[in-house]
Amino acid sequence: SRHNHKRLKQYKNWNNDVIPRLIRPYMRLLRETSNLKYDRTVGYQRCSCMDSGGRTLSILVVRFTKLERICLRACQCHPAAVQLVEQGLFPCAPLYPSLAVDLRVLDFAGRLFLRISPNTTAWSETLEEFLHSQGYQMKGEDPLRRRFGNALHWYDSLQIATAKFVDSVILGTRASLDCCDELPPAASNSEDEDEEGSEGSPKRHRSANFSAPPRTRPSEYLRARCPLCFGGKSTMSDRDSSVIVCLDACFTHKHNKMKMRDPPRQHPKTVFIPETETEAWEQYVEEVRPNRADWKKVSRGDQEDGFEGPLKVLNSVLDSCEESFTAADENRQKSSTQWFDSTALMGLLCRHDRVLWLVNMTSPGERQHYALTLIDTLFQHLPLHFTVGILYDIACTLHRSCVRWKFLDQYINRIAFAISVFHAYGHGWQCQCVYHPRKCRGFRLSDGEGCERFWHSISKLIAYLRVCGYYLRLHTIDSQVQHADRESLEKLATWLVRKWRQAEVKRTKALKAIRESGRTQEFLQLQWEAQVKAQTKPMPRQSKNAGKNAVEEALRLRKSCDASRARVAQLDAILTDTNAPLYEVAEAELELERLRPKFKKALAEVSQQEQLLGVEGMAQYRHLVSSPFLQARMNALAVKTRLREKLRARKFEFDRIERSFRRQQFNERKIVTHTEDSIKRRDPGIQRLARSYNELHKKMVDLVRTKRAPRNAVIPSEIDMKHLFKLDVDDNIWQDIGLDEMTDLEELPLWLCDEGVRKGIQAKLELDRCNEELRRLTHERKTLREWMAEEWDVLCTTIEDLDGGSDNEDLLYQLTESKQNLLRLCVRWDSALESLPVIRGLNTWGPTTEELKEEAKKMHVEVLVNTVISDEDKETGDEAEMQEYETDESDVDDGFDEDDLDVGLVERLDALRLADSRTSDHDSDSEMVL
Repeated sequence: SRHNHKRLKQYKNWNNDVIPRLIRPYMRLLRETSNLKYDRTVGYQRCSCMDSGGRTLSILVVRFTKLERICLRACQCHPAAVQLVEQGLFPCAPLYPSLAVDLRVLDFAGRLFLRISPNTTAWSETLEEFLHSQGYQMKGEDPLRRRFGNALHWYDSLQIATAKFVDSVILGTRASLDCCDELPPAASNSEDEDEEGSEGSPKRHRSANFSAPPRTRPSEYLRARCPLCFGGKSTMSDRDSSVIVCLDACFTHKHNKMKMRDPPRQHPKTVFIPETETEAWEQYVEEVRPNRADWKKVSRGDQEDGFEGPLKVLNSVLDSCEESFTAADENRQKSSTQWFDSTALMGLLCRHDRVLWLVNMTSPGERQHYALTLIDTLFQHLPLHFTVGILYDIACTLHRSCVRWKFLDQYINRIAFAISVFHAYGHGWQCQCVYHPRKCRGFRLSDGEGCERFWHSISKLIAYLRVCGYYLRLHTIDSQVQHADRESLEKLATWLVRKWRQAEVKRTKALKAIRESGRTQEFLQLQWEAQVKAQTKPMPRQSKNAGKNAVEEALRLRKSCDASRARVAQLDAILTDTNAPLYEVAEAELELERLRPKFKKALAEVSQQEQLLGVEGMAQYRHLVSSPFLQARMNALAVKTRLREKLRARKFEFDRIERSFRRQQFNERKIVTHTEDSIKRRDPGIQRLARSYNELHKKMVDLVRTKRAPRNAVIPSEIDMKHLFKLDVDDNIWQDIGLDEMTDLEELPLWLCDEGVRKGIQAKLELDRCNEELRRLTHERKTLREWMAEEWDVLCTTIEDLDGGSDNEDLLYQLTESKQNLLRLCVRWDSALESLPVIRGLNTWGPTTEELKEEAKKMHVEVLVNTVISDEDKETGDEAEMQEYETDESDVDDGFDEDDLDVGLVERLDALRLADSRTSDHDSDSEMVL
């Protein structure tokens, strides 16, 4: 259309001509105004080209507090955009603008829209109404919104282009200092990468025959993404993973289908993997892996249960995990491709909640090729000696696919899989023994929920990202990631301190629990290994299972027959009672006519079923019939299994509600409301099941006390009704100790029958993870100094290499500002880490001790000045305000400074607030019922 053609032409003018030409004037403006702190007056400059095609423009200027009109003459040698930027303004059009906006207004709006959902309509209407109240009027139906949005859009592009220019100069110095071990980034698409891939990977540079030299350190891209994970020069020991990352998808970040996409716009520091990468992996997976239904039939055929390859979890357990976890069901449609061209986002984050890469998903479900693309891209940027721990909701299923179909075959020996902590409820206990990060070596105290926290941090953008342009959506997310990185960078040292203290507290508690158990750590480790071996051993053959099922069926029929016999006897008693009312006798006769044929049929079924048991089955059957304890144990196991299924289903339903950050459509609100009501209706049924189990538990206790139980009988644990809905990793709800056939052994292992040993094993696992965490934090403290020292050296060398000419004056100012910001960051880090124990042999930060002390004094003076000003403002307040402060507890100053809050911690608390509130509500309901 004509409009789209004009829009595309204007985009090319901005992107190819205007923005590159504005970089130098913009840098000069920043230097002369101290980053827009001061005004700059530029006199009228007569054009020297005498261009007859020049045009005199009357431009309306929008400032914070006023409107004004200026006139200037634009020509080819001195365009209007350059003249306006020199005056601290930005045009709304590339060639002949009719409106310009003060750069400070645009800078403020841009910073605001990083913290709230971008809304130029509300901003423009508010500014227009404010100026109207000051006596300024703008003519036209929509005089400001469209033009202001255009100016804001391209001013953001100018800032990004300027930063890219400065970074390119620094990167040149880094390469000359041999600090850069760089291969082409994942976002680049080379034409010479179309060779056939090796086994385990699709084509492109994943091939094992790729001729690029091996890396000696993580790529420059990764070093910029997370200094703590990739910024150091040394790596962890072989017993621990070099890097820990987490994977997850979010289906609330969709994008509506549109007839035409907006012009392409890619952030220079984009974290999105190109579509060609995911398409290559999708095609490869479809070629290698057969139809999902076909290979499921093969895997679930009549064959003995066992392990697949090097996996340590039984196939039957993995099948149950895959069935219970909705994310593993790739055929379940979570987003409709009929209405959305982007159905979700999948992210790969490090353990410090910093985004490494994102993938824009286009399929209706969470398919494995997206996760494989992210993992493969990560290994392309890592040296060969790096090992990676991957936390994923369905890591067990992904691991089995990699083993079965040889995905990531060239990396599989360097990968350790684990499930995320807060999604362990979707996995069986046998799977948790192997894949839970609190029970796996090398995963420290990482929880794998960084993706969830990131999705929550950008939840404010859900509505905006659904309706904005396709490429604008990706650019907005990239901008949010960069903003989060800047805030996270300042808090890295605070993060280290907090994690160190948490690990020390947990380690002290674990050591105390081990001492109370009365066992050595070596003994507890052996007991844990024996427990894992026993609880993950292959299941009995199907023939034995069939015999066990036949015995259980015979018991069920026997109980039904006994109940019918008791009812017949009760009715016979009524008929023989001469004092019984006539209506009861009549009802008894009618019921007996119906019941006697059923009773005879039940007796025949019992007799037939008992004859089919055989000698071994009959012995087991008689043993169960004669033992009330064994009957109660079998019933308790059935009730507990059913209770686990209901609790798991409830948790999955709550997971759906907790992810519903924004509900844009009426139908979605109805679904969520219906889900909440359904959960509330089912909670009393879950509580009844738990009470039924506890009643069976009391019955077994009485049988053991009266010596009517087998000699080695182990009493199962009682269910705590107050913590019924929490589903913690070590809750008794997961384990069937005292309920399975292990309790029939002559000599019971201590991990099974000794409560002190079981608690000691939990404490030993917690202690191991704490020791790993402290080792990793020590390494990260060294890495932080090494990263800072290298960045400081590169920046100082870049400044020294620039001559003092006027051409480099503006660039030198930008580099000096970067150096000052780096010095301030170093002072914050050094101050935060002072409270931790001293480590010998640490490298210097980079800046000299004198530079750090001098900058610390400046920062301290600034804090004191701000404090004095704040105190003076409080003292000048009137009496009414003082009374209000005294009466309102929310405004009382208790010495807590909000600026000292850890932003990452606040975001994590916000992300878990909904789940915590709902859990507490249901716990209180449970207590009221009891």
